[in-house]
Amino acid sequence: RIHINGFNQPFVELHNFGAYVDTLLMGKIDPDGWVAMNAIPTAAHTIWGVLAGKVLVSNQRPGRKVQTLLIAGAIALLIGYGLDKADITPIIKRISTSSFVFASGGWVLLALAVVYWFVDVMQNVRYAWFFSVMGMNAIFIYLFFETIGSGWLNRVVGIFTGDLLHRFGLVSLGVGGVISAVAALALDWALCYWLYKRQIFFKL
Repeated sequence: RIHINGFNQPFVELHNFGAYVDTLLMGKIDPDGWVAMNAIPTAAHTIWGVLAGKVLVSNQRPGRKVQTLLIAGAIALLIGYGLDKADITPIIKRISTSSFVFASGGWVLLALAVVYWFVDVMQNVRYAWFFSVMGMNAIFIYLFFETIGSGWLNRVVGIFTGDLLHRFGLVSLGVGGVISAVAALALDWALCYWLYKRQIFFKL
């Protein structure tokens, strides 16, 4: 526990150490509870992704790869939800607690195992290209969404889709939000498809 007046509640929004660090880095606290420090524990996701990738490109037989991913995912889920249920560390995304890192990482590893088995092992590749269009430019679309997308495009799309339908009383506010999100996703996919057709791929 950090003994700083006003910031000594580690799992309370706006009163945790991450919020205190934000006052030092940026001179303000994010009203939605996000903290810059979550970049440190979130790095574990990137490391897990690298390790999972090494498993997939290894010389192990496909069944063994699936088994490894499933076991790792199950263990991560047990640790993540165990920490939460034992009231040691609650699952909080915006400050990226250890339990959140384990729980979210566990679900991703399980999903990766299922997709790898379904597409690569069972050779159900007919529709895989639809997802490959965005996957081949994952870094680009992530940065685009976090900058132009969330800052401008999503709002503009919302105005002319879900918001417009809601204003005319055709759909509820919740349904309008879903329609706007799907429309924005479709435009993001179309942008990636344009890059895909021209063999333009952004990589680190």
